[in-house]
Amino acid sequence: MKKMYTHIFGVVGLIMFAFIVPSVSAATPAPSVKMTTTPVATPTPIVYVLPYPGILPTHPLYVFKSLRDKIIELLIADAVHKADFYILQADKKLNMGATLWDLKKTTEARAVWAEAIASRTRAVTVLKDYTKSGGSLQGHLVEKLMLSLGKHKEVLEAAGEKVDGVAALEADVSQNLGSVTQ
Repeated sequence: MKKMYTHIFGVVGLIMFAFIVPSVSAATPAPSVKMTTTPVATPTPIVYVLPYPGILPTHPLYVFKSLRDKIIELLIADAVHKADFYILQADKKLNMGATLWDLKKTTEARAVWAEAIASRTRAVTVLKDYTKSGGSLQGHLVEKLMLSLGKHKEVLEAAGEKVDGVAALEADVSQNLGSVTQ
């Protein structure tokens, strides 16, 4: 019985100690240190989350993933949904390239990034053809495309790669699709 009371008082003592010590240490003010910093112009990162890339081109089953994507592309009839699919594929390929780049597989990364540019170009072409035929675009799709292009440029610049193709697509989208949104 005496042992049980000892354990109970020990637990109560620990609980009281846990609540009293932090309040005492918080009551003492920390010494203030003034630091001077010079502002550095850093580019703000674009808030656009890239989708998970799935299996990489170096994986033996990548052929099946590529075949699946081609079949899905053929089955999509609506121009807006097809453009959205192309943007998604380009984002996945961009993230694939970044993953390959981190794995020091630069040749494969550059090839995948080239495929990402091709998918983005297809998305822009589909949307331009859709607007020429009289369709009107939702503003969120063009905004998504612009954010995606900005993220593409950011990833390529971080890797030290050229961004000429992405910049040309950005200019094309802002010039041709920026004024046709609802």
